[in-house]
Amino acid sequence: MTAPRTDARAKAKRAGRQAAAWLVAGLVLAAPLEARATAPGGLEGARPWWGLSFLAGSAQPDGGMADYQWDVRPHAAFGAELLAGRGPWAAGVRFGAGGTTQALGLAGVADARVNLTRVELVTRARFARVWNVGLLATASAGRLGLSYRPDRVTVDAGGTPIEVALAPIHTPVVGGGIGFEGPLTAGWGWGAGLERRWFALDTAHRSGSNVVLTRETFGDWDAHLSLSRAWPW
Repeated sequence: MTAPRTDARAKAKRAGRQAAAWLVAGLVLAAPLEARATAPGGLEGARPWWGLSFLAGSAQPDGGMADYQWDVRPHAAFGAELLAGRGPWAAGVRFGAGGTTQALGLAGVADARVNLTRVELVTRARFARVWNVGLLATASAGRLGLSYRPDRVTVDAGGTPIEVALAPIHTPVVGGGIGFEGPLTAGWGWGAGLERRWFALDTAHRSGSNVVLTRETFGDWDAHLSLSRAWPW
């Protein structure tokens, strides 16, 4: 025996069919998004992955370095990262290079080119996502190397030339910043970042008739774009 059909039951059936239709539509629409979210691309994914990124941008030293005749205008900087991660977390190693000039303040001696290279351990975490763009927090620590070109200069000391060597300098460097990343296609991704770094250098400056030797903390700002390629493990 069939139950009597009522308006309430008909409405309930219609509501059930609509809910089922919305659920199916939602699953259909969400499937490509989930596939993009879990597939490695732009150095991310729910599965373990590893990837390589190439970075290009500019770095600007602290204004205080102008007191030591450094050119503190923005200069080109490049780098590469090798990362491994899972989900929102990633860690790896980064190499960076850039340079500026330093006036030596010696008559007849041209400004020296200062080459800066960095090797760092880097870690990052994605803490939010907006329109499939990941928002990142980054931290790094490593070694900064400074080398001069030319690395030797000749100083005229009252008629007797003296050759002075500009020895390379190595010092620890730490940093942190924020970044963005998003997928392109077939495992490729794009990114952008802004980081602040700190390092210490031995300095010498004149105070009256004395030369004061001290160790000071400096830093720079680094803004870059990146192109990355990731592969699943």
